[in-house]
Amino acid sequence: MQSDSALEVLSDRWNAYQAWWAKQYREQPFYKIWTRSKWILLFSTLLLLGYSSAAFAISLGYMLGHYENAVVVMEFHDNLVYIGYIAFRRAKNHLRAHLKDEWIHSYTREQRLLVQRNLKCCGYQAPSYYGEYDLRCFPMTNLPGCQHKYNLYEDKLLTTCWNASFILVPFQLFVMIAALLCSNHVDGMLRSARPGLKSFKEKKSMD
Repeated sequence: MQSDSALEVLSDRWNAYQAWWAKQYREQPFYKIWTRSKWILLFSTLLLLGYSSAAFAISLGYMLGHYENAVVVMEFHDNLVYIGYIAFRRAKNHLRAHLKDEWIHSYTREQRLLVQRNLKCCGYQAPSYYGEYDLRCFPMTNLPGCQHKYNLYEDKLLTTCWNASFILVPFQLFVMIAALLCSNHVDGMLRSARPGLKSFKEKKSMD
């Protein structure tokens, strides 16, 4: 019986709480009664949704091949992560040497052909230097080696990636800090008051 009565009391308090908030929203617009914590949480959520959607759209564009040379990025995305870390840590000083080592020792025939066809080159330094021959690439071709074009392409791609990553750092920190500081000040429906304000019971008694 005692537990039933306690549940009834809680239910009555919850219904009264809901009715009080409904009355508040009828009497004045929500933007006048929302606390600062609610606005910060709303802004941080929209910010996270915005740049996450942009990153997803760009990734989807590369997967679907809508960007220039997107097939090169998708084929070597594992190597790009490793090369990107090395290039950032050493300020791109060893990018050229690392790409050369990858071309000679790691890339398969299909991967070299993929780079050659998309960048319109033949071999690495020259057609006779670790080139994979086909109808366009052969020892006497006029096509240049892939070293210069491939390095420029990787350099531009990696620079864009880590610039975008560092640009997003303060926004991501803001979202995380806002969630930590403000999430305890509102409920799941953004309707509870902040700690330190007058409680609902006090407001009800004043009404």
